[in-house]
Amino acid sequence: MIRVFLLLPVLYCVAIVETSLGSAMCVGHVGPDLAALVAVVCVWLSPRPRAFLAAGAVGLAADLVSPGPIGMAAACFLLAGYCLGRLRAQCPWDNLPVRVAATFGFVAVVSLALALGQWLLGEAAPSLGTLLGRALGVAVYTAGVSLPCWMVLGWISKPRPASVVH
Repeated sequence: MIRVFLLLPVLYCVAIVETSLGSAMCVGHVGPDLAALVAVVCVWLSPRPRAFLAAGAVGLAADLVSPGPIGMAAACFLLAGYCLGRLRAQCPWDNLPVRVAATFGFVAVVSLALALGQWLLGEAAPSLGTLLGRALGVAVYTAGVSLPCWMVLGWISKPRPASVVH
């Protein structure tokens, strides 16, 4: 229950950063997907099998702050979150490279699905190849941005060594 109360302010901050500073963080037409990063962190760090529902809630929040039809991002986040949760349950490794690779995979799937959906609905003007290239660029950029996030979360979750009493 406490994690839900922590997720809401984080989502609010992500929405503010993406809407107000989104163009400042872009390199060309590619910028990080911070909402997807929050979804990956929620799914990866939660031991519960229903953690993908948090990813769906993050996707719904992303839908609400972005132009376009509501529901497409929520569905993509739910499906990718479910797949990531299943992968996490089967993965014996939990180190920084695996977490960054999981972030890249999640964001790549979500970005590619959203780009394909926008292209099929006729909302995107560029060609499909351009959209797919941008989606992969978003995945690479977000995976790079996730490095400090995963490092800090790793430091926080590490057990502290017992202090030596003299």
